[in-house]
Amino acid sequence: MKNKINIFLILLLTLGFSCNDSLEEVNVDPNTFPSAGDPQVLSSAIGFMGYIVETDLNYSESFLWSQYYTWGIGVSIGNEERYVAQPGDYNGYWQRAYANSLTDLNYITKNSNSAAYKGIASVLKAYLFQGLVDHFGDVPYTEALSGAIEDGSNLTPNYDSAETVIYPDLVSLLDTALAELSLANANTVGADDFIFKGDISKWIKFANSLKLRILMRTSEVSPQGPAIQALINSGSFIESEDDMPFIPFSGNSGDQNPMFARAESGVGMFYFASNASLNLLESLSDPRAEVLYTKATSGTFEGSLRGIDQGTIDDEPFTAPASDYSMASEYAYSETKPVILMSPWEVWFLRAEADARYSTSDDAETAFNTAIELNFDYMDVADAATYVTSLDFAGAATLDDQLDLIGIQKWISLNGTQEDEGWIESRRFDRPASRIFTDGIFQTPPSSVLASGTFPSSWLYPESERSFNPNALPQRTITDAIFWDN
Repeated sequence: MKNKINIFLILLLTLGFSCNDSLEEVNVDPNTFPSAGDPQVLSSAIGFMGYIVETDLNYSESFLWSQYYTWGIGVSIGNEERYVAQPGDYNGYWQRAYANSLTDLNYITKNSNSAAYKGIASVLKAYLFQGLVDHFGDVPYTEALSGAIEDGSNLTPNYDSAETVIYPDLVSLLDTALAELSLANANTVGADDFIFKGDISKWIKFANSLKLRILMRTSEVSPQGPAIQALINSGSFIESEDDMPFIPFSGNSGDQNPMFARAESGVGMFYFASNASLNLLESLSDPRAEVLYTKATSGTFEGSLRGIDQGTIDDEPFTAPASDYSMASEYAYSETKPVILMSPWEVWFLRAEADARYSTSDDAETAFNTAIELNFDYMDVADAATYVTSLDFAGAATLDDQLDLIGIQKWISLNGTQEDEGWIESRRFDRPASRIFTDGIFQTPPSSVLASGTFPSSWLYPESERSFNPNALPQRTITDAIFWDN
């Protein structure tokens, strides 16, 4: 009897262990990974970037402060048009940049075993951090992405100097990216890379082009001539539309351009063409005007381009239909419009400026002409050669004359695709030697809270950051200059 009891107990124990093993196996979902892999994390980071660039940046204050557009009809004039800013206006950009895209990218650079993924993530980290600096100045950087338990649970990061810490380190970060990409195996990255589908040679061009942008940004306050000369001599760059980094959108539900999706979920696109932009285009007989903006389809200006002076919508008849005015075209606003991170015309303008300032191995006039021609081609506008000839870059007698031509044409070419970069570059080219924007092209909105001829030059630190981070810096004003802007 005692033997039977022992055998019964052994059977129960064996059955117990077997049941435990079976339950563990049953509770494992073969279709679910315990943690996300490089492809999933990269696609998440790029997805958030599309929204950040196109909505948080292009379709925000920059949309109006670049003076490509002005407030439209049918609603009370907005704070952005009057240069009234609230800290809460910038919560979304800050949160999505740090907590979403940068956190994902940082995960890859810290944990991936793939040189390709680490290189790509480093390029995009540099891109996002430069954007944060160019809007806010000093921001959290060295301690910014250390909130996870394994990273020290630092939820109150200190701020770093944009000038002495962040910008120099972004150059180093891109050098690290280039080193990783040079070791990357082909076909490592695939469709999860929405930008280049894993084409490493194009990522190298993007990294070099972004490095050139960062080095050139400080030209007015801290020239980087030798570094720029070396980069131009040795690097490959975004040179054509085929090299252009962009995030595509099919236009289908759930896959629409973020600017379009956000606007159409509300009152739609109601902004009008600003005469600051239209007047300049018309004075240059620039055929791109009719691609950037629609023609009025009703009223006394039917069939013509019709904008309004910046911030003067309250002077227009409240009941006038939007069709009486020029608005954003399909080139600038549509469900399938791609989100361009950096255009070839932007890069060629950088190269033209680099040669004008630092005598690189490029030719400034050729680079300048190439930039305009590429922009014309992308917009499907004919006869770029005649337009380029009318600008007479060769006749620009001084460096400042050349910089004025480059700055104005660059601002025009960024309209409709890179509105935020257009605002940033209008600040940089508006320099003590030639205030081409604040004393020339730009118009002071009548209801501006700033003095006549004074325009915003930075964003406020977000309300959420100043509420939760005791190490946040004192609040800035929208007329504070970023370190590279004088």
